[in-house]
Amino acid sequence: MNKIIQALLLVLVFSFGASARLSILGWLMAIGFGSVAILGLVHFIIHFYCMNNLAIKSIDNISRIIISHLLFASILLFQTDFDDSKTYSVLGNFFGFDSQFLERQGYIIVLIAFVVYIFHTSKMVREIRKNRIKGYNLKFLMPSVLLAFILPNIFAITAYKIDEQKAMAELESTGEFVSLKRAVNNPKSVQTLSLDYYQEPLIEFPSEILKLTELKHLNLRGNGIESIPDIIDKMSTLESINLLDNNLKEINPSICDCSSLIELRIGGDISSIPDCLKKMKTLKHLSLQSTYANELLDELREFENIETAHFYLKSPDVDFESMTDEQTKNHFENSKKFDSEKWKRIKKETGLKHKY
Repeated sequence: MNKIIQALLLVLVFSFGASARLSILGWLMAIGFGSVAILGLVHFIIHFYCMNNLAIKSIDNISRIIISHLLFASILLFQTDFDDSKTYSVLGNFFGFDSQFLERQGYIIVLIAFVVYIFHTSKMVREIRKNRIKGYNLKFLMPSVLLAFILPNIFAITAYKIDEQKAMAELESTGEFVSLKRAVNNPKSVQTLSLDYYQEPLIEFPSEILKLTELKHLNLRGNGIESIPDIIDKMSTLESINLLDNNLKEINPSICDCSSLIELRIGGDISSIPDCLKKMKTLKHLSLQSTYANELLDELREFENIETAHFYLKSPDVDFESMTDEQTKNHFENSKKFDSEKWKRIKKETGLKHKY
């Protein structure tokens, strides 16, 4: 087999096996790294040592190369790892299927493959040494080693992206989207949209959401949104809105025109509650996060239809990095506390329950 093809095949087999094995690293992390590093090094040494002899065209040499690579890949792919929840087969995890047989018996297959690999490569080296064809093949060695560091990362990233796309497609088949762009491209399929702190924070309420005519649940928690636009009154299908952990200064009364709204979660430096919200017939659950939560508790008595409420204080923004330990300690000691006694009185008066 041509030396260039041998080198490329060696790198590809190692890269595939390494990326698959390192895709799961649980309690057997040391074994994962160790098997990839030690076996990879041994495999490279053996094949570069035999490269000149294996370059002689023959069916036997092609068979030696293929069997050696298959056994090497088997040692990595049939390994298992585990965490606190379950055991994982490298092969199953990489290709996205579950197999109890591989998870339970994988180590036996690895042991057999390892023994056969030692026997096969030892025999290959002994037979090839008889030909005594010398050469170090350095011009192939350095590029191969470099690619062996790069390709596993490319394979791993590609596999992750494929898995991510599959998971996203499965989620979207239920009507739940986590990407605004993908949601806008499938407007009639979107029932739930979550754009939270795992993504780049939003500063403004995204107007593209208006295109989602079937949207029922909107989660914009953990962003930096400062205001709710008037056009929110067009979202007649919305049943729940989560705007906690944002920077809202007020609750736009237009939200009262969301005629299907059952649950509202909202947060910021909100100092007042619009009267229309207190009279909404559909609104049953209210969560309000504000630096003025203690003062706003009294307004719960004016709500006509809500069944559960959750009011809690939002801590003011503080630059702890620029504070001394003493200043930090004083800050927490003097921080405003949620008035739980007032909440207990209001809960008793109104019959409201605490919603988390």
